[in-house]
Amino acid sequence: MMKSRFLRARVLEELRTEIENNLERYRKGDFDYLTKNLAYFFEAPIEFDDSKLGALKKPAGEQDFDVENALTAGSAMSALGAYQAGDERLWVYITHTLMLDYARARWPIPADDAKARAHIENHFFGRSLRGRERDNAASRLWWFHHVASRTDGLTPEKALEVLLFQSDVRANLLERPTTAQSIPIFSAVMGKLADSYVGKQNLFVRNTFRALMIKLNGLGGHNLLDVKTKKMIEQYLDDFIAVDLGIKEL
Repeated sequence: MMKSRFLRARVLEELRTEIENNLERYRKGDFDYLTKNLAYFFEAPIEFDDSKLGALKKPAGEQDFDVENALTAGSAMSALGAYQAGDERLWVYITHTLMLDYARARWPIPADDAKARAHIENHFFGRSLRGRERDNAASRLWWFHHVASRTDGLTPEKALEVLLFQSDVRANLLERPTTAQSIPIFSAVMGKLADSYVGKQNLFVRNTFRALMIKLNGLGGHNLLDVKTKKMIEQYLDDFIAVDLGIKEL
């Protein structure tokens, strides 16, 4: 176990500025110097299991192991709260040290230097909250687990399988405040997706799911979905899916 470490703001910005000069470090080298001097980081009392983070599964063939790795990251950093998880300084320290090998295996750095810079900015840093939740190689795993663990009626593993199955569906689900911020709404939608996942997978068709989310968001504006129970929302979803979308089998 180790205390969580946050890069000092000055060091973070120096790393961001020096991406192009550090391309070989990102491709083949390391940033071990960041771990050896308190001038580069400070510690917080929240502890996590660094051995688990250093042993994440690397992609093999078409398998990316995001579900397994999200479960591992969530377990390793179970003491971390959403407030601390929103801090870029934590995740940039991790992607440059404990998870450097994993990050460049999961997100191979392009041979073209111009493309490499943008790629590294996306997956080794995380300037925006959306970038930390979706793109940063380390924080995305923790955030996926965090969201999956809030799903009522599904185990974290099953919720992750559903959540990570289709990127367009995931984006539509997580980037809409009506669904992402309400546990009953999110859980109801995830429950229908879970049914579809083991069924015909009709809800994973991009335009179909977008239509469902648009309808749900519109209803939320005047019916206050966030005060309704999960069961009530499930009934509404059933009616819309069957009547409006004409889907008889999920």
